[in-house]
Amino acid sequence: MTARHLVTSALPYANGPIHLGHLAGAYLNADIWVRYKRATGAEVLFVCGTDEHGAPILVNAEREGLDPASYTDRWHAAIRRSFELLDVRFDVFSRTSRPDPHHGLTQRVFLALLERGYVFSQEADQLFCDACKRGLPDRFAVGTCPRCEYPEARGDECPRCAAAFDAVDLVAPRCKSCGSAAARRPSTHWYLDLPKLRPLLEPWLATKRATWRPNVLGEVDKFLRELKPKPITRDLPWGVPVPLPEAKDKVFYVWFDAPLGYVSATIELCRARGLPEDAWRTWWQDAGTRLVHFIGKDNIAFHTVIFPAMLLGSGEPWALPDVPANEFLNLEGRKFSTSGGWFITVDELVERYPPDALRWTLTRSAPETRDAEFTFKDLQTRVNSELLGTFGNLASRVLKFVRSRYDGRIPGPGAALGEPEQAALAALRAGVEGATAELEAFSTRGAAARVLEVGYAANKLIEARQPFKVIKDDPAQAATTIHVACRLLEGLAVLLAPFVPSTAARLWAQLGLEGAPSDRRWAEAAAPGDPSGRPVGALDQHLFQRIEDHQVEAEVASLHAKARPPVSETTETASTPAPAPAPAAAPSPAPAAAGGAPQGKPTITYEQFAALDLRIARVVAAKPLPKADKLLELELELAGGERRTVLSGIRAWYAPEALVGRQVVYLANLAPRKIRGVESAGMVLAANDADGSAVLLLAERAVPDGAPVS
Repeated sequence: MTARHLVTSALPYANGPIHLGHLAGAYLNADIWVRYKRATGAEVLFVCGTDEHGAPILVNAEREGLDPASYTDRWHAAIRRSFELLDVRFDVFSRTSRPDPHHGLTQRVFLALLERGYVFSQEADQLFCDACKRGLPDRFAVGTCPRCEYPEARGDECPRCAAAFDAVDLVAPRCKSCGSAAARRPSTHWYLDLPKLRPLLEPWLATKRATWRPNVLGEVDKFLRELKPKPITRDLPWGVPVPLPEAKDKVFYVWFDAPLGYVSATIELCRARGLPEDAWRTWWQDAGTRLVHFIGKDNIAFHTVIFPAMLLGSGEPWALPDVPANEFLNLEGRKFSTSGGWFITVDELVERYPPDALRWTLTRSAPETRDAEFTFKDLQTRVNSELLGTFGNLASRVLKFVRSRYDGRIPGPGAALGEPEQAALAALRAGVEGATAELEAFSTRGAAARVLEVGYAANKLIEARQPFKVIKDDPAQAATTIHVACRLLEGLAVLLAPFVPSTAARLWAQLGLEGAPSDRRWAEAAAPGDPSGRPVGALDQHLFQRIEDHQVEAEVASLHAKARPPVSETTETASTPAPAPAPAAAPSPAPAAAGGAPQGKPTITYEQFAALDLRIARVVAAKPLPKADKLLELELELAGGERRTVLSGIRAWYAPEALVGRQVVYLANLAPRKIRGVESAGMVLAANDADGSAVLLLAERAVPDGAPVS
């Protein structure tokens, strides 16, 4: 078995917060596996960092009036903090924006590929903005989608139909920054010749077909069928500079430099430890190292085909990876969407729930071979039934009994082990063996299930023997059962440590053990030592607290409150007029006509419609109206700083803080009405979804406050 493991997680993009979908895809499973491997005695290096180049970062930094370095500084710190909050511990968490060593390494690999004939240059058209005097790669260009004709498609993808394309394929393209029409200009760029690298790549890939997951192999085969040269460079002022005189003002595509961030992070760590300059090569270019990439579905092609091709083509003896990629995690029935508000950040959840509750729930629903789902109901079930019901209550019952009936010292066995005790200890041994097999196959989800089975077996022992009842009539048997139960709890603490490290450490202390469960070797969990006479620790803190129904309901309501409808549901084409919005003050489902179609209202003339003064207004403040369960008091800002107060019956669906900053559709010339002493000047507009919930009508993209709606 390989004793040295280099483990990486996909570099998170420094352009927004880490949410639960990211954690389930590439980070939590890696952290668990690293902790397990270290418990077996293996030498492990866990490497990560933020991916900090590319057009999206430049676009968003520009939108916020920041330079890209300051913008990525902020997100690097925020992402690092999120990982720390959830107890994901990297040995190094670096950044791809650091010139030394990252830029130099990227340039060296590029020049090696160029020298060996695996990179070529070619002239191609690109979009250019004469007003801004710069090229317009993907996110800097907008226009009409060539497939569905959505008028606000990005230069790399249409948010309505999800079609992917190059910016030059847009119809009527324009500059995202200034709105000017974009021109086509020729530009020379460099390409990685993937077809030429195929003879190096395919023999190595053949060695992985027996061990890689079917979902990984499917993505590999799909990418190989469509293998073609891939552009390496682009005209952009933010990134790793291309080290050629003829490539002035060009940088590498973020996909090219980002995976090399694993290597540069390792170099950085070795330097920080005061090791020789070439010490990093032990991890990256020694035959005794096993490289493992933990990634999500969207990164499979890059880590199984493109990055290995780059390494093979450079001519150096690089370690090549195993790739246990996960599929996608959905949230309450929908895909995670940061732009659509359908996501939950790590930071906000850790404010309300212990990190281990989230770690366990995400592990138990990990999307290892197919898409999975996180729901607050599932969180409640995992915590109440498994963490609390199976592990927490077991520890509490057994150890409190030790405290009350055995003077706080674990009793020795008073009688020979019977069948129930033997069966429970056998279940512990089987659990260690089963969890080991699952983890060696990279299934943290499967391993957690095996650990849970040990918990079930320990509870079964207590239920079968009833030591709390039989102690009066058969104290020897009760002592034996409690003795075995304490051994089982010790084994469970070791097994749980990779999954719920804080909880395992507390259980360890409650058992009266010194150090931490991670100090023990993994295999020792199968046969804990004799605890007879050992005093138990403090029992003043329960391992877990119940999650109540009202908490689940509040979480789901809050999620819906901050969500924005996807583009495909809110954007109408010019030939399809939008239906008249329903007032938010009365969010009740419309009655249905025969055949299920909604009933309409009497026809009005254009003049009657034109009499409605509809504006875009920004919510600058929001709060509940006292003694009014349904109403929120909103302060809206129109053109020139004019402000209006509006009452809206959306309190059941929108948290006040989630509304601040949003642009809503506002009926400005509705006669004022006083409600509970507050004058409401107008109305914000909303529709009702299928279950009658209010859904605010929002501006699809930023427009001037007070802009008329027609």
